[in-house]
Amino acid sequence: MAERITGVFEGGGVKGIALAGAAAAALDEGYKFDQAVGTSAGAMVASLVSAGFGPGELRQAVTGIDWPGLTARSALRKNVSMVFRLGFHSGSKLEAALRRLLRSKGVQGFGDLPDGSLMVVATDLNHGRGIVLPNDLPGLGHDPRGFSVARAVLMSSSVPFVFEPVRLSDRVTGEELMMADGAITARFPAQLVPRNPASVGFRLRPPPDHHPHHEIKGPVSLATAVIGAGISAREDLPPMCGPLDRVVEVVVDHDSLDFDVSPSLAAELFDIGYEAALQQLCAPQRKYADVSTDR
Repeated sequence: MAERITGVFEGGGVKGIALAGAAAAALDEGYKFDQAVGTSAGAMVASLVSAGFGPGELRQAVTGIDWPGLTARSALRKNVSMVFRLGFHSGSKLEAALRRLLRSKGVQGFGDLPDGSLMVVATDLNHGRGIVLPNDLPGLGHDPRGFSVARAVLMSSSVPFVFEPVRLSDRVTGEELMMADGAITARFPAQLVPRNPASVGFRLRPPPDHHPHHEIKGPVSLATAVIGAGISAREDLPPMCGPLDRVVEVVVDHDSLDFDVSPSLAAELFDIGYEAALQQLCAPQRKYADVSTDR
Protein backbone atom coordinates (compact mmCIF):
# COMPACT_ATOMS: atom_id res chain seq x y z
CA MET A 1 0.00 0.00 0.00
CA ALA A 2 1.32 3.43 -0.93
CA GLU A 3 2.49 5.69 1.88
CA ARG A 4 0.58 8.94 1.60
CA ILE A 5 2.67 12.05 2.27
CA THR A 6 2.86 15.81 1.98
CA GLY A 7 5.92 16.82 -0.02
CA VAL A 8 7.67 20.14 0.61
CA PHE A 9 9.93 21.33 -2.20
CA GLU A 10 12.55 24.02 -1.70
CA GLY A 11 13.37 26.80 -4.14
CA GLY A 12 16.68 26.75 -5.98
CA GLY A 13 16.54 27.98 -9.55
CA VAL A 14 17.53 25.48 -12.22
CA LYS A 15 18.82 23.14 -9.51
CA GLY A 16 15.16 22.39 -8.96
CA ILE A 17 15.59 19.87 -11.78
CA ALA A 18 17.25 17.65 -9.18
CA LEU A 19 14.19 17.99 -6.93
CA ALA A 20 12.10 16.55 -9.76
CA GLY A 21 14.42 13.55 -9.71
CA ALA A 22 14.01 13.22 -5.96
CA ALA A 23 10.23 13.31 -6.33
CA ALA A 24 10.46 10.62 -9.00
CA ALA A 25 12.43 8.39 -6.63
CA ALA A 26 9.80 8.86 -3.93
CA LEU A 27 7.06 7.86 -6.37
CA ASP A 28 9.04 4.83 -7.49
CA GLU A 29 9.39 3.76 -3.86
CA GLY A 30 5.65 3.75 -3.31
CA TYR A 31 5.06 7.20 -1.85
CA LYS A 32 1.94 9.07 -2.94
CA PHE A 33 1.80 12.86 -2.74
CA ASP A 34 -1.59 13.73 -1.28
CA GLN A 35 -0.37 17.30 -1.05
CA ALA A 36 2.61 19.19 -2.46
CA VAL A 37 3.96 22.52 -1.21
CA GLY A 38 6.66 24.44 -3.04
CA THR A 39 8.53 27.67 -3.55
CA SER A 40 10.09 28.90 -6.79
CA ALA A 41 11.58 25.90 -8.64
CA GLY A 42 10.06 23.75 -5.92
CA ALA A 43 6.65 25.17 -6.86
CA MET A 44 7.15 23.88 -10.38
CA VAL A 45 7.96 20.38 -9.13
CA ALA A 46 5.05 20.51 -6.69
CA SER A 47 2.65 21.48 -9.48
CA LEU A 48 3.77 18.60 -11.69
CA VAL A 49 3.49 16.10 -8.85
CA SER A 50 0.01 17.38 -7.99
CA ALA A 51 -1.03 17.11 -11.63
CA GLY A 52 -0.17 13.41 -11.58
CA PHE A 53 3.17 13.24 -13.38
CA GLY A 54 4.82 9.87 -12.91
CA PRO A 55 8.57 9.26 -12.50
CA GLY A 56 9.37 8.97 -16.18
CA GLU A 57 7.05 11.82 -17.07
CA LEU A 58 8.87 14.06 -14.61
CA ARG A 59 12.14 13.22 -16.32
CA GLN A 60 10.69 13.95 -19.74
CA ALA A 61 9.26 17.23 -18.49
CA VAL A 62 12.46 18.71 -17.07
CA THR A 63 14.70 17.49 -19.89
CA GLY A 64 12.25 18.77 -22.49
CA ILE A 65 12.24 22.39 -21.32
CA ASP A 66 14.43 24.78 -23.30
CA TRP A 67 16.26 26.14 -20.25
CA PRO A 68 18.72 28.38 -22.14
CA GLY A 69 15.81 29.83 -24.12
CA LEU A 70 14.17 31.11 -20.93
CA THR A 71 16.86 33.77 -20.58
CA ALA A 72 17.93 34.24 -24.21
CA ARG A 73 18.16 38.02 -24.69
CA SER A 74 20.81 40.43 -25.86
CA ALA A 75 22.46 42.76 -23.34
CA LEU A 76 20.58 45.72 -24.83
CA ARG A 77 17.20 44.01 -24.55
CA LYS A 78 18.01 42.97 -20.97
CA ASN A 79 18.77 46.57 -19.96
CA VAL A 80 15.69 47.93 -21.73
CA SER A 81 13.55 45.28 -20.08
CA MET A 82 14.98 46.13 -16.66
CA VAL A 83 14.16 49.82 -17.09
CA PHE A 84 10.62 49.40 -18.41
CA ARG A 85 9.55 46.02 -17.03
CA LEU A 86 11.71 45.74 -13.88
CA GLY A 87 13.38 42.48 -14.90
CA PHE A 88 16.00 41.30 -17.37
CA HIS A 89 13.81 38.53 -18.77
CA SER A 90 10.15 37.93 -19.43
CA GLY A 91 8.65 34.89 -17.76
CA SER A 92 6.36 34.24 -20.72
CA LYS A 93 8.42 31.32 -22.05
CA LEU A 94 8.51 29.63 -18.66
CA GLU A 95 4.78 30.12 -18.22
CA ALA A 96 4.10 28.70 -21.69
CA ALA A 97 6.20 25.62 -20.91
CA LEU A 98 4.33 25.10 -17.65
CA ARG A 99 0.95 25.53 -19.31
CA ARG A 100 1.84 22.95 -21.93
CA LEU A 101 3.01 20.41 -19.36
CA LEU A 102 0.03 20.86 -17.05
CA ARG A 103 -2.45 20.84 -19.92
CA SER A 104 -1.15 17.41 -20.92
CA LYS A 105 -2.69 16.21 -17.63
CA GLY A 106 -5.89 18.19 -18.07
CA VAL A 107 -4.84 20.85 -15.56
CA GLN A 108 -5.29 24.55 -16.16
CA GLY A 109 -6.87 26.12 -13.07
CA PHE A 110 -6.59 25.05 -9.45
CA GLY A 111 -10.10 23.64 -9.81
CA ASP A 112 -8.65 20.89 -12.01
CA LEU A 113 -6.58 19.58 -9.08
CA PRO A 114 -7.83 17.72 -6.01
CA ASP A 115 -8.91 20.23 -3.39
CA GLY A 116 -5.97 21.31 -1.20
CA SER A 117 -3.44 19.22 -3.11
CA LEU A 118 -1.14 22.11 -4.09
CA MET A 119 0.18 25.22 -2.36
CA VAL A 120 2.83 27.54 -3.77
CA VAL A 121 4.41 30.59 -2.16
CA ALA A 122 4.92 33.94 -3.87
CA THR A 123 5.94 37.35 -2.51
CA ASP A 124 3.81 40.47 -2.71
CA LEU A 125 6.50 43.11 -3.27
CA ASN A 126 4.10 46.00 -2.73
CA HIS A 127 3.33 45.01 0.84
CA GLY A 128 6.36 42.88 1.72
CA ARG A 129 4.32 39.80 2.52
CA GLY A 130 4.11 36.18 1.56
CA ILE A 131 1.15 34.99 -0.49
CA VAL A 132 0.04 31.37 -0.50
CA LEU A 133 -1.67 30.31 -3.71
CA PRO A 134 -4.45 29.35 -4.11
CA ASN A 135 -5.39 29.91 -0.44
CA ASP A 136 -5.05 33.71 -0.47
CA LEU A 137 -6.74 34.28 -3.83
CA PRO A 138 -10.31 34.75 -2.51
CA GLY A 139 -9.08 37.61 -0.31
CA LEU A 140 -7.81 39.30 -3.47
CA GLY A 141 -11.11 38.81 -5.27
CA HIS A 142 -10.07 35.85 -7.44
CA ASP A 143 -11.80 32.49 -7.79
CA PRO A 144 -9.07 29.87 -7.19
CA ARG A 145 -10.85 27.27 -9.31
CA GLY A 146 -10.27 29.21 -12.52
CA PHE A 147 -6.92 30.74 -11.61
CA SER A 148 -4.07 29.42 -13.77
CA VAL A 149 -1.74 27.03 -11.96
CA ALA A 150 1.03 27.90 -14.42
CA ARG A 151 0.56 31.59 -13.62
CA ALA A 152 0.78 30.91 -9.90
CA VAL A 153 3.99 28.92 -10.35
CA LEU A 154 5.44 31.72 -12.49
CA MET A 155 4.70 34.18 -9.67
CA SER A 156 6.52 31.92 -7.24
CA SER A 157 9.47 31.51 -9.63
CA SER A 158 10.04 35.11 -10.74
CA VAL A 159 13.46 35.76 -9.22
CA PRO A 160 13.88 39.55 -8.77
CA PHE A 161 15.90 41.25 -11.50
CA VAL A 162 16.27 37.97 -13.39
CA PHE A 163 12.57 37.78 -14.31
CA GLU A 164 9.96 40.50 -14.50
CA PRO A 165 7.56 40.64 -11.55
CA VAL A 166 4.15 39.18 -12.33
CA ARG A 167 1.32 41.66 -12.01
CA LEU A 168 -1.80 40.60 -10.13
CA SER A 169 -4.87 42.76 -9.68
CA ASP A 170 -6.28 42.97 -6.17
CA ARG A 171 -9.94 43.08 -7.16
CA VAL A 172 -10.98 44.05 -3.65
CA THR A 173 -8.90 47.23 -3.37
CA GLY A 174 -8.30 47.87 -7.08
CA GLU A 175 -4.53 47.88 -6.53
CA GLU A 176 -2.09 46.25 -8.95
CA LEU A 177 0.30 44.01 -7.06
CA MET A 178 3.74 42.89 -8.19
CA MET A 179 4.41 39.28 -7.34
CA ALA A 180 7.90 37.76 -7.23
CA ASP A 181 9.94 34.79 -6.08
CA GLY A 182 8.44 33.06 -3.07
CA ALA A 183 11.95 32.36 -1.76
CA ILE A 184 12.09 35.97 -0.57
CA THR A 185 9.39 34.98 1.90
CA ALA A 186 9.92 31.27 2.47
CA ARG A 187 12.55 29.36 0.54
CA PHE A 188 11.58 26.12 2.27
CA PRO A 189 7.89 26.51 3.22
CA ALA A 190 7.72 23.80 5.86
CA GLN A 191 5.53 26.00 8.04
CA LEU A 192 2.62 25.38 5.66
CA VAL A 193 2.66 21.64 6.23
CA PRO A 194 -0.29 20.12 8.10
CA ARG A 195 0.32 17.49 10.75
CA ASN A 196 -1.24 14.73 8.63
CA PRO A 197 -0.37 12.92 6.47
CA ALA A 198 3.32 12.25 7.04
CA SER A 199 5.54 14.94 5.55
CA VAL A 200 8.79 14.71 3.60
CA GLY A 201 10.90 17.74 2.73
CA PHE A 202 13.11 17.89 -0.36
CA ARG A 203 16.02 20.30 -0.01
CA LEU A 204 19.07 21.34 -2.02
CA ARG A 205 22.59 21.55 -0.59
CA PRO A 206 25.86 22.73 -2.16
CA PRO A 207 28.94 20.49 -2.10
CA PRO A 208 31.20 21.06 0.94
CA ASP A 209 33.91 22.63 -1.22
CA HIS A 210 31.54 24.79 -3.27
CA HIS A 211 32.71 28.42 -3.45
CA PRO A 212 30.75 30.36 -6.09
CA HIS A 213 32.47 33.26 -7.81
CA HIS A 214 30.69 36.01 -9.75
CA GLU A 215 32.65 38.38 -11.95
CA ILE A 216 30.89 41.74 -11.68
CA LYS A 217 31.22 44.03 -14.69
CA GLY A 218 27.94 45.92 -14.82
CA PRO A 219 24.33 46.12 -13.60
CA VAL A 220 23.30 42.76 -15.07
CA SER A 221 26.15 40.81 -13.46
CA LEU A 222 25.74 42.77 -10.20
CA ALA A 223 22.04 41.91 -9.93
CA THR A 224 22.78 38.27 -10.74
CA ALA A 225 25.53 38.18 -8.09
CA VAL A 226 23.27 39.70 -5.43
CA ILE A 227 20.48 37.21 -6.01
CA GLY A 228 22.92 34.30 -6.40
CA ALA A 229 24.62 35.22 -3.12
CA GLY A 230 21.29 35.19 -1.33
CA ILE A 231 20.45 31.75 -2.69
CA SER A 232 23.89 30.32 -1.86
CA ALA A 233 23.84 31.78 1.65
CA ARG A 234 20.52 30.12 2.45
CA GLU A 235 21.73 26.80 1.07
CA ASP A 236 24.74 26.93 3.40
CA LEU A 237 22.56 27.25 6.50
CA PRO A 238 22.15 24.14 8.68
CA PRO A 239 19.15 21.89 7.99
CA MET A 240 15.99 23.28 9.54
CA CYS A 241 14.38 21.49 12.44
CA GLY A 242 10.63 21.74 12.15
CA PRO A 243 7.39 19.84 11.75
CA LEU A 244 8.59 17.59 8.93
CA ASP A 245 8.82 13.86 9.54
CA ARG A 246 11.90 13.55 7.38
CA VAL A 247 14.06 15.59 5.01
CA VAL A 248 15.76 14.41 1.83
CA GLU A 249 18.83 16.48 0.98
CA VAL A 250 20.18 16.65 -2.56
CA VAL A 251 23.74 17.89 -3.11
CA VAL A 252 24.02 19.72 -6.43
CA ASP A 253 27.09 21.50 -7.78
CA HIS A 254 25.53 23.97 -10.22
CA ASP A 255 24.78 27.69 -10.15
CA SER A 256 21.09 28.20 -9.39
CA LEU A 257 20.82 31.01 -11.96
CA ASP A 258 22.87 29.39 -14.72
CA PHE A 259 20.16 28.51 -17.24
CA ASP A 260 22.63 27.17 -19.80
CA VAL A 261 21.33 23.66 -19.23
CA SER A 262 21.30 21.20 -22.11
CA PRO A 263 18.92 18.20 -22.17
CA SER A 264 21.83 15.94 -21.19
CA LEU A 265 22.78 18.15 -18.24
CA ALA A 266 19.14 18.33 -17.17
CA ALA A 267 19.04 14.53 -17.22
CA GLU A 268 22.23 14.44 -15.14
CA LEU A 269 20.78 16.81 -12.54
CA PHE A 270 17.58 14.78 -12.46
CA ASP A 271 19.56 11.57 -11.88
CA ILE A 272 21.53 13.20 -9.04
CA GLY A 273 18.28 14.01 -7.28
CA TYR A 274 16.86 10.58 -7.98
CA GLU A 275 19.83 8.68 -6.56
CA ALA A 276 20.11 10.95 -3.51
CA ALA A 277 16.46 10.44 -2.61
CA LEU A 278 16.66 6.71 -3.29
CA GLN A 279 19.48 6.34 -0.77
CA GLN A 280 17.89 8.51 1.90
CA LEU A 281 14.50 6.86 1.61
CA CYS A 282 16.22 3.59 2.56
CA ALA A 283 15.30 1.85 -0.65
CA PRO A 284 17.19 -0.98 -2.36
CA GLN A 285 19.82 0.32 -4.72
CA ARG A 286 18.58 0.10 -8.29
CA LYS A 287 18.22 2.27 -11.34
CA TYR A 288 14.70 3.70 -11.50
CA ALA A 289 12.58 0.94 -12.97
CA ASP A 290 9.52 3.01 -13.87
CA VAL A 291 11.56 5.85 -15.38
CA SER A 292 13.22 3.55 -17.86
CA THR A 293 9.89 2.20 -19.07
CA ASP A 294 7.67 5.28 -19.41
CA ARG A 295 9.99 8.00 -20.61
